[in-house]
Amino acid sequence: MMVQQSAIPQSLKVESEPYFENWHSLGVLESAGLDGKLRATGWSLFFMAGEIRAVAPGWGGQKTLRRGVKRLLTQTRLQHFNCLQVSHLLKKHFLGFSYVSIAAHTRDIQEGYLIQTTEQRTQDTVPMHGSQHKEQ
Repeated sequence: MMVQQSAIPQSLKVESEPYFENWHSLGVLESAGLDGKLRATGWSLFFMAGEIRAVAPGWGGQKTLRRGVKRLLTQTRLQHFNCLQVSHLLKKHFLGFSYVSIAAHTRDIQEGYLIQTTEQRTQDTVPMHGSQHKEQ
């Protein structure tokens, strides 16, 4: 799971590693327990049903994977969501060319139990959603 750096409340102390710009990668255990940790504090991790996809040409190494994930993070940012969960990763070949196909779901971490509209998410001045966490 990829999360914008400031999207998770600091009180949760979730371990992550820098991935790209202000996006961080969570480990498998952190990703699996994130929803429960957030709910315990009154926050939610919303799941968006529509799948997004990216294709990255190459032999399937780390550089190829990183290119594909960066494309998905760009799509996530354009939709004003602050979290991305990769669901499928496949190495494929077509006419002798190798590529990686990546599928993911956008997710959103925010305070409360009702998802904000796109307009509300766009108006937030920091990636974290919630009125008490806006920059002053």
